[in-house]
Amino acid sequence: MQYKLRDSLVSVAKVSYAKEDEAESHESFSIDCSAGSNPFLMPDAAKKAITQATIAQVNLYPHYSGLKKAICRSLSASASLSPKNLLLTAGSIDGISLVLTAFSRPGARTLGVCPQFSDYMSCSKLLGYEYLAAPLCTQNGLAFDKNAVLSRIDSSLSLVYIDNPNNPTGQMIPLGVLKEIALAAREHGACLIIDEAYGDYMPEENFAAPLIGELDNVIVLRTFSKGWGLAGLRAGYVIASEEMIGVLSKLSNPYVISEPARIVCEAALSDPLFLQGCRQSIAARKAALRKALCGKLSMAKTEDAVPICLLIHEDPGCDLQKVFASHGVSVVSGSDFLSLSGNSVRLRLPDPAQFDELLDIVRTIDRC
Repeated sequence: MQYKLRDSLVSVAKVSYAKEDEAESHESFSIDCSAGSNPFLMPDAAKKAITQATIAQVNLYPHYSGLKKAICRSLSASASLSPKNLLLTAGSIDGISLVLTAFSRPGARTLGVCPQFSDYMSCSKLLGYEYLAAPLCTQNGLAFDKNAVLSRIDSSLSLVYIDNPNNPTGQMIPLGVLKEIALAAREHGACLIIDEAYGDYMPEENFAAPLIGELDNVIVLRTFSKGWGLAGLRAGYVIASEEMIGVLSKLSNPYVISEPARIVCEAALSDPLFLQGCRQSIAARKAALRKALCGKLSMAKTEDAVPICLLIHEDPGCDLQKVFASHGVSVVSGSDFLSLSGNSVRLRLPDPAQFDELLDIVRTIDRC
């Protein structure tokens, strides 16, 4: 029997590189460069808070409000926020679903670039959106092209989506460029979603939170999964105007993020020096990785402090994910991203203890 499901949910295949059984599928790999978690784990304050979780925190419903206040404090240098500007979510991917659901209507259209985080594209299509994408130019290292985005913004759009830093390239889009896009979107009655899943690896002056006080059509998504190394807690948040948060909260629930997770995330925020150290260490290793490429591999435009990058093999017929797998390295295939193919992979820097081994493998692949 055919029940009254949304047509798009039945007819559209979901495209995502995130898999529930991902850990099992990577057991045969000696180096994991696929997941987006922090290779430097998490702050010591978070580790301590994890060990201090209590039975009561697990037994009772979560009501702790300290995390929202801590988030506001952590962003106070660049933005003036109150807890009313925040909505807690189960990671930033939950924020994507909430926002797309809120703006879903017959004939809704959304604009992004390609490549970018594939789950946004997939989720929008599953909810019945027409997904439009401004392609980034491979000849220009897939550098972000603001004019390609601006030229496609019109009154038919409900949403524009930009991930910053970009996933899979790891490149950073300047805040001034995002403000231009937000202004153009507002002129046409559209909102701009800025997905900062990897945002904690950027300099704080490029955080989009300050735009919230200037533009009521900006929605920022953030998570504790990447920079803070707490992916297993499924904790994130949306930043937007009070009015927008009021609407989005109708689709959420007051108990998202468990009590222990809220306390651990707050503890992580108390150690900003952890992120500074991560950025510096990642930048040094990523520069070394780029320097090693002098043969068949190239790296798309990227920000050194961001732990992910896109490697491209000069042979269009190369299955680069399979090549890395033959060396015991797990990566994400470029074919999981719109406009890319199997001759590219998204690589996340591994555990620092495995970096030299990875570097030797990359050199081997680059020269073969």
